[in-house]
Amino acid sequence: MSMSAIIVMIASIIALWGVASYALIVSIRHEEHKLALIRSQGDFEPYSPRAFRDLERWLTQHPESEHAPEIREWQQSQRQSMKRNPQRFYDWSHADDIREAP
Repeated sequence: MSMSAIIVMIASIIALWGVASYALIVSIRHEEHKLALIRSQGDFEPYSPRAFRDLERWLTQHPESEHAPEIREWQQSQRQSMKRNPQRFYDWSHADDIREAP
């Protein structure tokens, strides 16, 4: 085996372990933050701003779907959680305000 092939294999192994370690550390920190929120306030918002917008968009496009009542319940759960819990897991600073259900 040539020296360049060995160097490429070693670099690939280091890169793989580096990326995997970084992803693991970030995931663990997120889970620690969620656990701290659960311990301090008992709950945190179930959906990210993007997921909430996706639910709203889907409901706008499919208002008469058989799944629409369930989606409305999910939205209401999100609204209630946002009212109950002053601390947030997701960054809502750039999101539109959650409108009240009609």
